[in-house]
Amino acid sequence: MNDANQEKTGEVIYDREGHVGAIILNRPEKRNALNPRVWDALEDAIARAEQDTEARVVLLRGEGKSFSAGLDLSPENELFSVVTDAPSAANKMAFYREVRRTQAIHTRLERLGKPTIAVIQRHCLGAGLELALCCDIRLCSQGTLFSLPEGRLGFITDIGGLQRLTKVVGPGHAREISFRAHPFDADKALAIRLVNEVYPDEENLMAKAREMAEEIAANPPLAVQGAKEVFLFDEEVSLEESLEYNAARSAMIVPSEDMKEAISAYLEKRKGAFKGE
Repeated sequence: MNDANQEKTGEVIYDREGHVGAIILNRPEKRNALNPRVWDALEDAIARAEQDTEARVVLLRGEGKSFSAGLDLSPENELFSVVTDAPSAANKMAFYREVRRTQAIHTRLERLGKPTIAVIQRHCLGAGLELALCCDIRLCSQGTLFSLPEGRLGFITDIGGLQRLTKVVGPGHAREISFRAHPFDADKALAIRLVNEVYPDEENLMAKAREMAEEIAANPPLAVQGAKEVFLFDEEVSLEESLEYNAARSAMIVPSEDMKEAISAYLEKRKGAFKGE
């Protein structure tokens, strides 16, 4: 990718090619394990994606062999000083504040005003799975392992994974995954609808993810982004409130120049050229 809107270094990279942005976890030597420094870099990348008016879809992926092995369990993760120190009210409050801050970063990704696609290979564990659950669509390759191992490690999944997993796969599967804390494979993930598609290898995964992103980006962006806003709003309100918002949100973009172009392109059997206007 060589678009002008990019950064090449850091623990999380933001890049864009054409209308497809990418947030890239960039700790391949650590299997993209997550810690407060990575979450800070992730928030910066999310902000860049929000501000990038050319990006219509955003991929979330991990550099190297793994999407993410989850929480960084090495001594360099400053969170563990809180966990391993003698229990105190101050330590408990510091841990609580860090969890709430990290939750807010994940919610910011979930509410990004453009469709997001998680591109998952090899490992999607713990905090990595919580991150992938913030995306609208999840794709993976065969051989990928999924897990919420926190139950085996003596703490509770706490960055939003329990809430989002329940919405995606239903309460029965979500509770089994949490209580057993066991690894499961891509076929199981597809069967419970945790992922949308499974591809035979990582090369196919990346190609198909890019193809899907470009297909979405080719649609009128006002319509796609408006639909995402309605989906997000619907999760928090009653049916009647959601229907009212849906009508109002639809009225905001009708008519539009893109709508006129979409109808003309359909009638003329050609590809539309959309400007988000």
